[in-house]
Amino acid sequence: MGIRYDDESRRMSRRDLLAWGGGALTALSLSGCSLLSTDPTGKAGRSGGAGGGPRSKQAPDLAAQVKAGNLPPLGQRLPKKPRVIKPVEKLGTYGGDWRTALLGPGDTAWAYRTVGYEQLVNWDPGWTKPIPNIAESVETDPTGAEFTFRLRAGMKWSDGKPFTADDIVFAYDDVFMNKELNPQPPTWLVTGGKPGRLEKIDDVTVKFVFSAPNGLFLANIAQPAGEGLTNKPRHYLEQFHKKYNPEVATLAKKRKFDNWIDLFGAMADPWNHVGLPRITGWVVKDALGTGSRMVAERNPYYWKVDTEGSQLPYIDRVVFNVINNEETMVLKAVNGELDMQERTINTPQNKPVLAAGRDKGEFHFVPETGSSMNNLIIALNLAHKNAALREVFQNRDFRIGLSHAIDRKEMISAVFQRQGQPWQAAPRPESDYHDEELATQYTEYDVALANKHLDRAGYKRGANGVRLGPDGKPISFQVDVAVPSALWTDGMELVRKYWQEVGVNIRVNGIDRTLMYDRKTANSQDANVWGGDGGLADAILDPRWYFPFSGESNYAIPWANWFNNTTPKQKPPSAALQQMELYRKLMTTPDADGRNEIFMQVLKIAREQFYAIGTVLPPKGYAIVRNNFHNVPKSLLNGWMYPGPGPTMPEQYFIS
Repeated sequence: MGIRYDDESRRMSRRDLLAWGGGALTALSLSGCSLLSTDPTGKAGRSGGAGGGPRSKQAPDLAAQVKAGNLPPLGQRLPKKPRVIKPVEKLGTYGGDWRTALLGPGDTAWAYRTVGYEQLVNWDPGWTKPIPNIAESVETDPTGAEFTFRLRAGMKWSDGKPFTADDIVFAYDDVFMNKELNPQPPTWLVTGGKPGRLEKIDDVTVKFVFSAPNGLFLANIAQPAGEGLTNKPRHYLEQFHKKYNPEVATLAKKRKFDNWIDLFGAMADPWNHVGLPRITGWVVKDALGTGSRMVAERNPYYWKVDTEGSQLPYIDRVVFNVINNEETMVLKAVNGELDMQERTINTPQNKPVLAAGRDKGEFHFVPETGSSMNNLIIALNLAHKNAALREVFQNRDFRIGLSHAIDRKEMISAVFQRQGQPWQAAPRPESDYHDEELATQYTEYDVALANKHLDRAGYKRGANGVRLGPDGKPISFQVDVAVPSALWTDGMELVRKYWQEVGVNIRVNGIDRTLMYDRKTANSQDANVWGGDGGLADAILDPRWYFPFSGESNYAIPWANWFNNTTPKQKPPSAALQQMELYRKLMTTPDADGRNEIFMQVLKIAREQFYAIGTVLPPKGYAIVRNNFHNVPKSLLNGWMYPGPGPTMPEQYFIS
């Protein structure tokens, strides 16, 4: 029995509000028919298409390589059943560079979202369900514990080597389940306390078998974590793996790595290691970190075609300019030097400048709904090492008092360009998981009410007006803010003033992001600030702000470590333990309605516990798209779990 995609979708009552428009992309079933009944060199083509004349079946540069004998004919490069993509607007033409930008060499997320999003199943463009992608088909058994993936026969890596079940087995058994590379398997591969196992059925078929239903398995494969199953070419990487190369320690030393683990990680890096074969539409040729740009060129073995059988991608190259500041990126956009960009520059602060530069830059705005549900969330460390601060932070009245002390309307006006609305750490209004009380509780700015809750918490003011903790010392702590986020820094300077008024002193500590992560991983932070992931369909997949779920649950990472059996860990209080049990039950529930019902119970407890302090719901965002850049949908979605614009299939974008 084939996968029931309706089991993975959610009711459209609120999703309709996301205004997905512009001819959603569809994957067409080939049902055994071939679209490659053309000259194998790719010279022949059907009439019609974007230009009204004959259309080539492959890019001119590839046809030239075939003619010169340097590349096999197209029919030998494509799988028997390539994935067929229906373009958003119209069939495209080959050629051109997609000019875009990265904010420094660490901005690999944008590279992944644009040229790296290829999983066994991908999200459909409207973020309603996972759909077959690298997998030609998926079947789920009635219990929801077994998943059978049939790959595309004849599919190849970018170096022309076959992509087979052996690559999936290698990624799963030798990487995900290797204790040296991954001491703990990912939680989405574990049910009933046991990791699943992978069975190779034949060269193009694998079966994942779990000890209990894994209700979120397909959704998890469609999000970034699933990339790890499909970006590990066994024929290339096994030379750097201890299991397959007895001399790997010597090789690591020769290449100046401390151990084989570091060597393997470097060789498997798709952005910094040019030699790694890929299955993506473009393959990195000029690596990140080697200059002022990273360049990805068309993959001659890419396995997708348009509805007339022409091989994708249409665009020759994707050129990522590596830029160290946001202002330079905005200037490039206004000068017409960016073709499509939605990351970094798409802030409310930049929109007036970009709007004024639209004519000069020859671009337009495309509306975008992001999954972020908060511009700035303050996470007090409820599992603090210091007993006095831990007691203060765990006091719910203390957190409620601090929340009422924040003038969110002033913050919206002064920091966020008068855009947004007061909001806690809660799913967005467009989400099926929206809970109005969770979203709006304690957001009223009321100094008297704030003082009432702080008094009720038991922390009276000392002689200098600062409230005293249980140890008799003034309550004072540091809030880490990752720089260069000026919005967070400016926002927290306002919060510092608000909280000082009610007798609580804080220090705003601008800190490098890497150091901030080191501090929170070691449970050394007093408090920190982050954005609100998990605002749309991703709430159920990444509930970091709704219970102690992961290392991103900044308010109680040791509690989350208890859930994930990692260190340092602390046993959480009963309410969090109840949420953890509910979520474990959710993970083994095969039907979507059942999972949604359980998740609403998780959110109900989150409402009662009030773990972290939210501030402002972000408004809808935007992308900029050059006027000659085509097949971008009329509206976009975005989020880490939905790595936009990847699900809109950038391989069908083209430049006129």
